Amino acid sequence: MGNELFGGRDVGNTPSFKEQAYALIKDAILFNRFRVGAIYSQEAICTELGISRTPVREALLELQKDGYVSFCRGKGVQVVPVSQTMAHDILEARLYAERVNAELAAVRATQQERDYLVQTLKDLQENLEGRDGQLLYRVDHRFHRGVAAAAHNQLMYRQSEVLLDHYLRFEVKSVYNNSIDGKIVFEEHVAILDAIQSGNGERAKQAMEKHLTNSYRRTVSQFWP
Repeated sequence: MGNELFGGRDVGNTPSFKEQAYALIKDAILFNRFRVGAIYSQEAICTELGISRTPVREALLELQKDGYVSFCRGKGVQVVPVSQTMAHDILEARLYAERVNAELAAVRATQQERDYLVQTLKDLQENLEGRDGQLLYRVDHRFHRGVAAAAHNQLMYRQSEVLLDHYLRFEVKSVYNNSIDGKIVFEEHVAILDAIQSGNGERAKQAMEKHLTNSYRRTVSQFWP
């Protein structure tokens, strides 16, 4: 569908209508097309998506359970704001989880997984000049998911996915709009990959810690100066 609210994404790529609705609504929240504080009627969402009421309501109930929206009785749904306390918890959990992911990936990653990480950073580098923040953050998070997958721990991978998604809700999405800052972030990713490629778990952990600590500082200074 060529709609603006849901990023022009096609609704026909996932197995069920509920899953389609869930993915598209969550994406609209993560990339701020759904504004915090605004109330959206279920009818308007159904019309926008071209999906009937029941699967949309099921998707919204799941999004409520996952902490993204709350129901406003008789009005619709509202995006749940990320509090400073919640943001701190997400940042802290991400720091601990992803350090371990990087350390394990350095010793467990297959060649195919290493090649995937290399290609992801090539995609990131090739798109830096375009300064399309949404595209660049999608690629950025593909890299982090790739590191988590290469750690070969399914429980940690699922937790990392949850943390990455919630982190996007308040992440400083303006970083990639600045060519200097974008290049710095890219080089931090390169350092992580270099350590993984070398099989050095301790160095990979340290590189990831440095990257996420810098991300933490950028986010805190942006939202809570």
